[in-house]
Amino acid sequence: MLDLVVRGGTVVDGTGAPPITADVGIRDGRVVEVGKVSEKAHDTIDADGGVVAPGFIDIHTHYDAQLHWEPSASPSSWHGVTSVICGSCGFSLFPAKPDDVPWLLNMLSRVEGMSPETLATGVTFAGGGLPEFAAGLEGRIGVNAGFQVGHSAVRRHVLGEAAGERAASDDEIAEMAGLVRAALDAGAVGFTSSQLEIHADHEGKPVPSNLATRDELVALATVVGESDHGVIEFIPWSNLEGYTDEDRDLMLAMCAASRTVMNVNPVQHLPTMPDTWKRVLEFVNEAHKQGAHIYPQSATQQLQVFFALHDSFLFDQMASFRETLTLPPAERAAKLSDPAHRDVMRADLANTEGRAFVFKWENVKVARADDHEDWVGMTVPELRALLGSGDDLDAFLDASLAEDLRTTFTLGGSPGRRNHEATAEIVAHPFTLPGSSDAGAHLTSYCGVDYTTRLFTEFVPDPLPIEQAVAQLTAIPAAMYGLSDRGMLRAGAWADVVVWDPTRLSSGATRWAQDFPAGGGRFVVDSDGYVALVVNGQIVRRDNQDTGERPGQILRPG
Repeated sequence: MLDLVVRGGTVVDGTGAPPITADVGIRDGRVVEVGKVSEKAHDTIDADGGVVAPGFIDIHTHYDAQLHWEPSASPSSWHGVTSVICGSCGFSLFPAKPDDVPWLLNMLSRVEGMSPETLATGVTFAGGGLPEFAAGLEGRIGVNAGFQVGHSAVRRHVLGEAAGERAASDDEIAEMAGLVRAALDAGAVGFTSSQLEIHADHEGKPVPSNLATRDELVALATVVGESDHGVIEFIPWSNLEGYTDEDRDLMLAMCAASRTVMNVNPVQHLPTMPDTWKRVLEFVNEAHKQGAHIYPQSATQQLQVFFALHDSFLFDQMASFRETLTLPPAERAAKLSDPAHRDVMRADLANTEGRAFVFKWENVKVARADDHEDWVGMTVPELRALLGSGDDLDAFLDASLAEDLRTTFTLGGSPGRRNHEATAEIVAHPFTLPGSSDAGAHLTSYCGVDYTTRLFTEFVPDPLPIEQAVAQLTAIPAAMYGLSDRGMLRAGAWADVVVWDPTRLSSGATRWAQDFPAGGGRFVVDSDGYVALVVNGQIVRRDNQDTGERPGQILRPG
């Protein structure tokens, strides 16, 4: 007898083959038959009129921390995701000496917008490598999770406090290489790094990976090349500008050394840099001709940006903001109130060179203000008139200080038709993959998990046929990360399945949820139309409700 059968749906199996009407029979966590299934089952999912596909694989997440206290990986699982790849941007929690775990958590708090109190309360990892980290999650999670080893953690392990201050010696690079090798040998699915000026730690220093030289990055990529598995995920300094010649040369060198795939994040149309995405795709095309398999991620999600000065990273490119916002609370408030320092901040804001976000105050609105609900929906110029502030920056800072820097703002305005047309070209490109959710991170800034749902509701069937869209979310990333028997619905494959009603499929608005330990909150995006989510043969979500089942596995290549 079968454990579960999904009956009568339109099966899109992940291989790129055209859809068929079929049943999917499941036993002992695996698919046993796709076709006309006559055998009875303990449970049935009625998929008549629905689409049945392999569960989606999100290749760019930061669920390393959240899975410790919230095992369903929400809200990604609300949008059809059954497997998450963690440790992106160089920010894994392993390898870690016990005394460095609090530092790594505080760095995540600053860079990825997570509550430090929530992290301190919810994360139980006490140090070690991937085996120790995975042991704390094994048998307790509702989705599958693969873990990449992060450059910043490796650097901190070897250089200690100097990791964010200087370049490494040859001996230190060799020691880092040993840590990356050990992580890959233990089943890490890749190595990640990033070099972005916007990434600063909780002390205002650059994150450790920002201090790495070209030689260090190539040396660590070489370790991946010596392994029989592993992907490189990398974000260079000039990511948003379409890559300088120096960064292009570095990426090609890392690809040659690693002999594997490099995924980069993201390529998207930005109003302030409208042609950058074209330059990125031109470079990617040329790189593939040279044998460098670089795959940018596309961004189909809503990406409404929220920010509050108590934990925002959006201003970290500007020293006057970064150095002030990382001060202790009393010093920070005094500095932000100082007219002379406000003049310095004003000058920094006026210099827009190299910035993806250019703040037009008339488009910045109050999204949350716990003690001043009448502010919600007001633009900064409207606040200026209400508060009698000198100018828009004064109003922004006055309103922020009135709520201990927790006043939350949002960037208004519609992305427009040009953005949609550019995104359509990006998602149709043969070397892009849907992603860039940053799920589990930037909790108070934005929520990008709806990229899966919006891919199907906005870009299928034009420019993507449904079978191609499904393959990009399933079989292709599974093959990229060496995940055998994942990403396809066929006999013998692990039964990760998503079922949705195409007539109801939709994403909701971004909303605030206060549902994390120690009073922590986050922005989430709801979904509608997902009928069921199956992980390793067990139903983990049904009709938008968590079933409480926790069959997720730690993903290791092979």
